[in-house]
Amino acid sequence: MGEAHNNLGNSLMALGRFAEATESFEAAARLLPSSPVPLTAVATAQQATGKIIEAETSCREALTLKPDFSEAHWNLALNLLLQGNYSEGWQEYEWRWLKGGFTSPRRHTDIKQWNGATLSGSTILLHAEQGFGDAIQFVRYAPLVSQQGGTVVLECHPQLVSLFQEIAGVKLVIPFGAAPAGADYQAPLLSLPHIFKTTLDNIPAITPYLYAPPEYSRKWVSLMSGYRNTRRIGLVWAGKSYPDPLRSCRLSDFTPIGALDNFTFFSLQIGEGEEQSACPPDNMKLIDLTANINDFSDTAALIDQLDLVISIDTATAHLSAALGRPTWLLLPFAPDWRWLLRRNDSPWYPTIRVFRQEQQGMGWGKVIETVAAALEDLSL
Repeated sequence: MGEAHNNLGNSLMALGRFAEATESFEAAARLLPSSPVPLTAVATAQQATGKIIEAETSCREALTLKPDFSEAHWNLALNLLLQGNYSEGWQEYEWRWLKGGFTSPRRHTDIKQWNGATLSGSTILLHAEQGFGDAIQFVRYAPLVSQQGGTVVLECHPQLVSLFQEIAGVKLVIPFGAAPAGADYQAPLLSLPHIFKTTLDNIPAITPYLYAPPEYSRKWVSLMSGYRNTRRIGLVWAGKSYPDPLRSCRLSDFTPIGALDNFTFFSLQIGEGEEQSACPPDNMKLIDLTANINDFSDTAALIDQLDLVISIDTATAHLSAALGRPTWLLLPFAPDWRWLLRRNDSPWYPTIRVFRQEQQGMGWGKVIETVAAALEDLSL
């Protein structure tokens, strides 16, 4: 029966019925008192319903049953980072490589992992992991690594290579699979906060730390030359459905801002949801130039021509903020760990303003209404 309750909980989670899933997982935990699995699942469901402290407790109870249970360490890491407990959270985050189904392979294990010591002329290979947004957020550490006296080689997604070539202190930027032989050390980008002992008080948060290459800037100055006598707002409304389908909205949800005077909106939507740009809300002037975007340097150069970017939680939001551009971020009730709790700003990005759903399942209506009111008050 315990396994049945656990399976039911998984099905309810997939349907977004998180409170019911919590009850099913709790029943499974009672029936399987020696197993850490349902307790870890309870934590996931609790966090989805905003029960953050209870979720931490469930993770720790699971780890008393099985101290090396990687799934519980992973859930605990996300919970602690969400709470801003970075000192323990980054340490727990190193368990990610042992989690079943982790989204990135562990790379370059034949090279000694750097521990933060002075590099003294050594070569270090920094390598991106997970998604574009993760790479954009944590590449900010590359100049700090360079300051330790070594030669920095950066391996990343091909779509980021030209953009990351502009980063101070990086000697060479290469796409995945092209790493040259001979590196003395390596480090995954998302291990750098742990290596640098990052807390909320010492995040390297000076922006911009990314810059559009000059040739891309010239291209987009020309493409945007016809839109000078209007306030230019970039929009992103959808991200990949996995791992968080609740972070996305629809372009039609932006109807309240469509009729505002003297605003021209520019689609920054690429991939899932981009077809919606063909049918914008009534009265919204939406320009779609994304056919001219070939990589993130193009997106960066376009963003530099905008007054503001409004985005759900995507790589484009990270990019806009890393460029030091005004960025309004729309978050679901249960946000990703990097955005913390109950804040309308981000210690990672000084130019971000956060708009949050206040209740589970409330949809985007109230959030967009708040954004519309803020736009009316805005003097760009």
